[in-house]
This record gives sequence, structure tokens and C-alpha cells, in this order.
Amino acid sequence: MDQPDPKSSLDKSPLLQRRDLLPADRVRLLTELASPYRGLRQFIYLAVGSSASLGAFVFFFRALAGRNLSVTLPSLVLQLGILAAMLGLNHLENRSRQRLSGQVQQRLGVNPSRSCGQPESAEPDD
Repeated sequence: MDQPDPKSSLDKSPLLQRRDLLPADRVRLLTELASPYRGLRQFIYLAVGSSASLGAFVFFFRALAGRNLSVTLPSLVLQLGILAAMLGLNHLENRSRQRLSGQVQQRLGVNPSRSCGQPESAEPDD
């Protein structure tokens, strides 16, 4: 019972066989195929991080006013921790996206400097 080689199935992908796509578009689409819910995760990081920022703002000024510090300070620390976690997750997500994009560019043989889709000029720029 042979199992198909994943590399050979990727080489037969219709996306790789299309020639009407710019290399940058092909890289973007293949990167999106590799991690399909990245945009949703980043939206969640943004929404939760914004909520934590607002909560930290409110609890900071409550603590500054000295109102019920036994409840306010732990809540402030919790909001700051959530904010730090969302910033960290977003940073990891961006690093992962860059690494994956580089791997796809390398696999397709796309020059990263030309990834904007503009044709290379025959004359050097002076």
C-alpha cells in the first residue's frame, strides 16, 4: 500500500500550473493555503488586545484614584497580561507568516525583490 508523496502532489497543483498569475500573487495564495485562518486569528488578537487596552486604561485610572485597590490592582495586572499575550501572539504570527512566505518563495524560485509583480527592466537604473 503506497502512500502518495506530498511533494509530488504539490507539484501537480493547479495553482502551480497556472501561468496567468504573477509570482507575488502565487506566493500569497500558497501562503494562505498553508495557514487559512491567519486573518481571523489576527482579527481576534486585535479585538482582544483592544479590549485589554481599554480595560487597562480604566483600571489604571481607578488605581490612580485609589478606589478599591484590592480589586483594582489584580484586574489591572490581568488586563496588562492579556495585552502582553496578544502582542506576543501577534508577533509570533507575523514571524511565522514571513518564514512561510520565504519558504514558498524559495520553493517557487521567486526572487523576493521582484515580489511586487513589476517586470525587471533591461537597463540598469543610474
